[in-house]
Amino acid sequence: MEIRFQQANPGNYLSAARGKEQISYLVIHFTANDGDTAKNNADYFKNSNISTSAHYFVDENEVWQSVRDADIAWHCGTKGTYFHPYCRNGNSIGIELCSRIKNGKYYFQPGTVENAVQLARMLMQKYGIAPDHVVRHYDVTHKNCPAPFVENAAAWQDFKRRLTEEVDDMTADEVKNLIAQSKTVYRTVEAVPEWGRATVEKLIRKGSLQGEGGTAGLNLSEDMLRVLVINDRSGIYDA
Repeated sequence: MEIRFQQANPGNYLSAARGKEQISYLVIHFTANDGDTAKNNADYFKNSNISTSAHYFVDENEVWQSVRDADIAWHCGTKGTYFHPYCRNGNSIGIELCSRIKNGKYYFQPGTVENAVQLARMLMQKYGIAPDHVVRHYDVTHKNCPAPFVENAAAWQDFKRRLTEEVDDMTADEVKNLIAQSKTVYRTVEAVPEWGRATVEKLIRKGSLQGEGGTAGLNLSEDMLRVLVINDRSGIYDA
């Protein structure tokens, strides 16, 4: 699974650098739109400062990440009463499924649900999240979200069943391979988060970094970006 990254406007999330042990829930949402895409949403949250966000957006073709797992997205908070005793923004990852409308009812494309299953099971393995810690926004605040999984309890149970069955059927090597394949890739300078952008721009100016088709095809993994930033802070690129 390829996960593309476009950082949300800084006003839409809390840069917290939380550790893996602090992430213990996945919260499933829906976009409440008709025929939108994961990239549409990533673009919107990049260009708008609305004090809300999610970590991932999923459609039938792609997965886009808008907030790093280590940062806190504002996706399941409430000014009213919480109906879940533990799940909060600070200990959860928010996943938004793109929706469509037919006869006045929201629904998900089968491919969107399949991609959400794959993403969720990868995050469950990565952070040791138990199946009963995969919840709906509704379970946290009683908001009708995600509507297709609130109004159709059987569809939600099927989603949860697929998470458990598919995770159980995967070998350890398959899980490691899935996590490895899901690493964030920054394709453009604009997609690079603020903590690494100055380094990338410096290397481009020096002619040391160039992607396929110029700066529009950087294809930098997050691990590679971290190495470049560490080297830059060490003065290696100042000669």
